[in-house]
Amino acid sequence: MTQTKVIKDAFDDALLNNDTVFIVPHNSPEPDFDALGAALGIGLICRRNKKKSYIIIDVDLSKFGAEERKVVEYLAREFNVINSKLASELITDKSLMVAVDVSKEMLLSDEARKLIPKFNDIFILDHHKIDERTLNAMYSFIDDKLSSTCEEITRLLCAYGIKYTPEEANYFAAGIFLDTNKLAKNASGDTFDVITKLVKKGASVTAVNNMFSADYEEDKKMHRIINNVVFPTQVYAIAVDEDTTKIYNAVDIAKAADYLLKYKIYASFALGYIDEETIAISARSKGEIDVSSIMKVFGGGGNETSAAARVKGEPIESVIKKLEILLNPASYLSSSDIQISFDEEGPSLKLSKM
Repeated sequence: MTQTKVIKDAFDDALLNNDTVFIVPHNSPEPDFDALGAALGIGLICRRNKKKSYIIIDVDLSKFGAEERKVVEYLAREFNVINSKLASELITDKSLMVAVDVSKEMLLSDEARKLIPKFNDIFILDHHKIDERTLNAMYSFIDDKLSSTCEEITRLLCAYGIKYTPEEANYFAAGIFLDTNKLAKNASGDTFDVITKLVKKGASVTAVNNMFSADYEEDKKMHRIINNVVFPTQVYAIAVDEDTTKIYNAVDIAKAADYLLKYKIYASFALGYIDEETIAISARSKGEIDVSSIMKVFGGGGNETSAAARVKGEPIESVIKKLEILLNPASYLSSSDIQISFDEEGPSLKLSKM
């Protein structure tokens, strides 16, 4: 029995036991193409099974990039897109939570976290690493070797025999393109098979590539970050705006980390403030360095090639120094100066010298 068949059987069981489905992508950071495409796919499956569904998005539309905003607007036209506050009034003891492209509470909005105890059944479909912070769920399908959640969603739609429009096929392909850096990393033969299937269903590689075309003003923001890049070794790069106090959209920081992988390095890290107190870190790897283990020390996570974290109430210079120590400890301080501790909130790194 294939993994997709196992997932389909489990989802059929979950739908049988519940009347309403609440689809929850990650909201911290804001949902990206993979999360939005996966939410779309689950919405189509719910529609096919005549189950009422809601997609929970707690992020203001202005926080999305231009192309991601178009996907959110499409979802709002085709499905019930609500926030967690309204969801809390609609959840019953026959409601199912489906977490897509996310499996950890910390990547949900504060409001969405409060909803978790209200659900008797939780279904997770994700491709990020399992750790001690992964949600407990009756139905949990997490495969960190998978290119993206949209890859499995596409196979699941095929298993259900669900037809989708060329526009929707583009959104599924965009999710795969995003998390594989346009099929340049973490893409298996199965991933290419799925892309072929999407093209046969009407997806346009040109249209999908255009979804990643940069808006001039957004591109300027990204380049402000990468223009100040440093290469402490030939192994990795770290980028942060010369004006470290400048506030960015998390998408711009992620794009900077993606862009840096074009150079002859194994991993890239981009940092910036996303509000006056919170620093976002985006980490990317070509596969030789497991960036999820590094982001875990900062309270974040992801998978081997794509990860992120958010740090509150700490100077960005301190965060950069900790990152450098994790990547190349011998070049900075003796090991006795570095303390990595673990508590109920996860690992943390402390310096006795700064």
